[in-house]
Amino acid sequence: MLFPIFAGAQSHKIGIVDSQKVLSEMPEMKSMQAELDNLAKKYEDTLVQLQKEFQTKYQDFVKEQETMVESIKSRKQQELEDLSKRIQDLNNVAQQDMQKKQVELFAPIQTKLREAINKVGNDGGFTYIMDASQMLYVGSGSEDVTSLVKSKLGL
Repeated sequence: MLFPIFAGAQSHKIGIVDSQKVLSEMPEMKSMQAELDNLAKKYEDTLVQLQKEFQTKYQDFVKEQETMVESIKSRKQQELEDLSKRIQDLNNVAQQDMQKKQVELFAPIQTKLREAINKVGNDGGFTYIMDASQMLYVGSGSEDVTSLVKSKLGL
């Protein structure tokens, strides 16, 4: 009784693709990384500038606080708290924007890779194509199709 099940299982053609390797060679990934690096640099430059401003104001406050009138001292403390909050808020916004931008830029790259894998699967008559990074064991009954996917992408 088990023989027909195993016989049917033998007719499946299974391919394995190293999608991380393919992605790392796609020029779109390099462009995406460059755009993300550029955005990160802009945020970093602004944050560094604000942090320097905070340090300067804080040092001035520490030096002068003993001689300050209480109302000025309170106002300066509030300015420092506000500036600290602006820095924290900008840091949070930067992280969210970076994540959003990464998702936005990666989606078409992922779609392009998926389409190439589907084309290889259809053209090669594969029943399944699985990602190598997800596999704990790959036996001899499977075929590495990474080079075929790269070829479909012109890599």
